[in-house]
Amino acid sequence: MRIRLRPPTPGGGSDLRRAFRAFRPALRGQRKRILTAVALAISVTGLELLKPWPITLIIDHLVGASELESVSLTPVVAFALVAFLVPTMLGFANEHLQLVIARVSRKATVRIRSDVFEHLQRLELSEHQRHYTGDLLVRLMGDVNMIRDLLFPSWLSLLQRGTVLVGGAVVFAIVDWRLFLVSLLPLPLLWMSVERGSSAIKNAAGKQRKKEGAIAAAAAQSLQQVELIKAFAAEERTADSFRSNARSAERATMAAARQAARMARLTEVLTGAGVGLVLVYGATRTRSGALSPGQLILAISYTRMLYKPIRKLTGEGARIAKATACALRVMDLLDRPVEDPTLGASVDDLDGDIEFIGIDHAYSDGRTSLEGLSVRIPDGAMVAIIGENGTGKSTLLSLLLRLHQPQRGEVRIGGVDVSTLQLSSYRDQIAYAPQELALFGGTIRENISFGRPEATDDEIAAAAEIALLTPVIEGLPDGLDTVLDENGASLSGGQARRLMLARAALRDASILLLDEPLTGLDPEAQRIVARAIANIANGRTTLVVHHGDLDQLRPDYWMELKPRHEPDRQLEGAGR
Repeated sequence: MRIRLRPPTPGGGSDLRRAFRAFRPALRGQRKRILTAVALAISVTGLELLKPWPITLIIDHLVGASELESVSLTPVVAFALVAFLVPTMLGFANEHLQLVIARVSRKATVRIRSDVFEHLQRLELSEHQRHYTGDLLVRLMGDVNMIRDLLFPSWLSLLQRGTVLVGGAVVFAIVDWRLFLVSLLPLPLLWMSVERGSSAIKNAAGKQRKKEGAIAAAAAQSLQQVELIKAFAAEERTADSFRSNARSAERATMAAARQAARMARLTEVLTGAGVGLVLVYGATRTRSGALSPGQLILAISYTRMLYKPIRKLTGEGARIAKATACALRVMDLLDRPVEDPTLGASVDDLDGDIEFIGIDHAYSDGRTSLEGLSVRIPDGAMVAIIGENGTGKSTLLSLLLRLHQPQRGEVRIGGVDVSTLQLSSYRDQIAYAPQELALFGGTIRENISFGRPEATDDEIAAAAEIALLTPVIEGLPDGLDTVLDENGASLSGGQARRLMLARAALRDASILLLDEPLTGLDPEAQRIVARAIANIANGRTTLVVHHGDLDQLRPDYWMELKPRHEPDRQLEGAGR
């Protein structure tokens, strides 16, 4: 099941209708449950309409008697039994209805969340860089939870309340159509208040979710940088900043709450006005003999029954408004372009020279990283890429990985433009170790096999041996099954680097890309990691972004990238 958005058409309807159409596929395959829920909702409506009748009949039975002592109790007992059975059946029907709604909603939520998460994984890297992680998490978790209300519970509730409204109106009109018309007088004002309030709540809810996303982003960033915050004794300043953002979100939350409370107040006032009008006019009708006392009580009950769905609409309208605002935020993500891993020609290996031909690249903010770069890297060679910060060294690797696209020029391998190759099979032939420590909170085994989850224990052990990680693993109590702390904090910098290299070695790819693998390590750790790099690079084309002495790596060639105003240098022989 996949959520797919269609481009909006002119006059294509409200945000609510667009959101419902966008996420409706999540309900597929649940027709039987949905029909069961509809049947239960109609049953609940019928039982609600029956509830006032036993009391009405008992009162008329008692009032109609000339002497109360002579009243037969048999009808009273029968009516009392009905008065007991109707709420009992109503309770069972409501219980099953809520369970069916929960099953349908939960399944739809899992489908939407899974599709949104997959979409996030497929987003182009530049899109991830435009959004804070915390905001994406709020959309994935909180906003998707609200969408489930929009999809099923809300419209079923509207159907149920609408059925009560229509059924109650029909019965009420049959009992006394004049009194029924009187009960309708406040309805236009009530409906207008619901309409205006829902629109205001939706706008306030959109601002609220945006603020909450900003808070989540700030919190995630602070937790990721907690070591730096502590080192600079910035805990109080960071907490003050978070508190200020939280207060801003609270103001947005209160704006939505005020609108909902105002809707509820107006609804109660207008409901009271309607009941009062029916009570006064109904009393005059009863005095004239047009209505029995029991029918007057029935009329008041149906008046409340008519207004109850509309009162509920205020709360339902607020919930739908919030859900619509959340749906629009998720739809905004789903509208973003994604990578298609299936397009292009499949490739089993990447043999041949790597060529960068007339490459221009600039980031989304307009900063130029590479301009007019042309270079050929021989097949099987190790090349060290050096240069000042900001000259495009890491960008060069990202272009080869196709994480970014050049504005001009081509990247070729063996004479083939890499943009024509199938992305999934192409990346299968590249092993990459980023500059930042990129480890997961699982076991060492899981981290090594991340690029090849089907690898055997022998293959994992061989990759660890090539990366000089075996002594580290043997020194741990659980060996390969040792669970790492978040981002590998339980390992030293050199050990973490070797673990990342073992992952790259197990990949057994044609091309190896390493982004500053020696940065931040002490001399002894640099020496060991450099040996591990030499082992893994043997026989495959390797590009290493490097700061420092080239003798640490002993590359076959080196290339220095220059600032924009200076021409880029071509490959220079370095020897091993």
